[in-house]
Amino acid sequence: MTLRVFIVIWGALVLTILLFGTLVAAWDPAPPKGAMLVGERAMIERQLALVADRDGSAAALAHWSAIAPAYPGIILAEDPACADDPPVRDAAGTCLKVSLTDTPSRFLEGLRILLLPLLVGFAVSAAAALLLSRHLTRPIRTVNAALQRLASGDLDSRIGSALDGSSGELARLGGAFDHAADRLQKLAEGRRRLFNDLSHEIRSPLARLRAAVGLLEVSPDRLAEMQRQIETDILRLDNLVRDILTLARFDSTEAHPAHVRLDLVDILEPILSDANFEGQPRGVVVNYDGPENLELAGTAELLHRALENVIRNALSHSPDGGHVSVQATTGSEGLRIDISDEGPGVPDADKPRILEPFFRLSDVAATGGTGLGLAIAARAIAAHGGTIGLFDNVPRGLRVRVILPAPAGSLPVRRTDDPTTA
Repeated sequence: MTLRVFIVIWGALVLTILLFGTLVAAWDPAPPKGAMLVGERAMIERQLALVADRDGSAAALAHWSAIAPAYPGIILAEDPACADDPPVRDAAGTCLKVSLTDTPSRFLEGLRILLLPLLVGFAVSAAAALLLSRHLTRPIRTVNAALQRLASGDLDSRIGSALDGSSGELARLGGAFDHAADRLQKLAEGRRRLFNDLSHEIRSPLARLRAAVGLLEVSPDRLAEMQRQIETDILRLDNLVRDILTLARFDSTEAHPAHVRLDLVDILEPILSDANFEGQPRGVVVNYDGPENLELAGTAELLHRALENVIRNALSHSPDGGHVSVQATTGSEGLRIDISDEGPGVPDADKPRILEPFFRLSDVAATGGTGLGLAIAARAIAAHGGTIGLFDNVPRGLRVRVILPAPAGSLPVRRTDDPTTA
């Protein structure tokens, strides 16, 4: 950027000087009139002084009368006071004075000669200044126009390609703008999709509740029959609202609870116990294979919610008599927890979206969940600086891999009576 500005300014100066010299040489203007008259006057004074000194003032006057028509701007007159310096004086002491009829301004005469080169120089410098200003303000105008489009709702506005040829700082500005615009676009699309999915999720239980109320108004004796369905729909709505609030807290700028040193096995044990109890009617077994202690820095409540959602998801998609495996290992990457089921699995095309709110596979039977469990798990793991990935399980099913960073430095130790372990 600095080099370009220097080249433009330096080039404009050099071009102005070259054009100035070329115009002066090509135009070859006549000397200023005032300078010519002054030079002619000095020459005539020397000639007349020689004539007067040799032949007298009368001869000098006669000589002047002969050449006067060639010098219309000069006059010759007697000077009794001999005030002219140097005087035109003869041997008898008679003085003559050579003067100009009009004395033009030498400044204006010089300015007239330089007028055309100066105008050319001004034009060149103005053009260079215009080009330089447009070059310097182009990125600003580009960003301003993109911001105006973004403010008007055009979330597809991008400027990275328009600033590729700019300096490193401006190119990074373009990249940051595109990243922010992309983020805003994804948030807006996610919000629209969330509203659509949320309205769909709420509409079904509300419709059933409305139908149940209408049926009870007609047949009050069917209350016992409809009570279970009403309670199920109310519980579904309650879980949906709870999950939406949890997801909103992750997406907000609110600070998450402080991390403390804890043992992940203490969190897994009650989750595995509950999962095995729920899987008994269908013969689904959940096993844990890993160290007896898995220390890390985190928030017990968030980790409990994340791991419970993943394990319950695996449990709900496992076939009758199936097996859910929870394997934990430690290594340089931190703590790795693999949760594998023997269900239908997830197509590769749907893996990137399976962690989005309300996303469900079209060819998988509904499990009664809200569609927010894995989305909440992904955000809870991300809040701990970890990652969650989806892989195919062999021979069939889905393997969810959770990686959490190992604890670094000293952190507060969670007490064994911490209620968040429940």
